[in-house]
Amino acid sequence: MLKRCKIKVDENTGRFLKNGQSRKKGLNRAISDASWGELILKIEYLAVKQGKVVIKINPKHSSQECRNCGHIDNSNRDGEKFICTECGYHEHADIGAAKTIRDRGLFLSTGGLPGTCC
Repeated sequence: MLKRCKIKVDENTGRFLKNGQSRKKGLNRAISDASWGELILKIEYLAVKQGKVVIKINPKHSSQECRNCGHIDNSNRDGEKFICTECGYHEHADIGAAKTIRDRGLFLSTGGLPGTCC
C-alpha cells in the first residue's frame, strides 16, 4: 500500500510527467500513522472479553495461490481476475484470497491435523 507511483517519462522530451505521487504522499502518511499495533491490541482485548480466540494469519501470496491445486505464481493474478496457470481454475482474486486466509485460519485452529479442515 505504501509503494511509490511508477515514474512516467515523456518519450519525446525525456521529461518526467505527473504520476500522482504528490497526492499519494498524503495517503501514505495516513496509512503509516494509523497505529496498526494499537488496533490489533484492541481487537485482542475485545476478543478475550467476549471469550473469542484471535488467530493471526500471514496473508502472503494468498491472492496468488490456487485454491484448487495450491500452485503459487505472480501471473495467476491479473487485476481482479484469478486464473491458475497450472490447472486453469478461475475466480475473483480478492474473494479467493479471503477464502485462502479463512482456510489457513481453520487449519491452524484445528491444530494442523490433516482431514480436519477444508
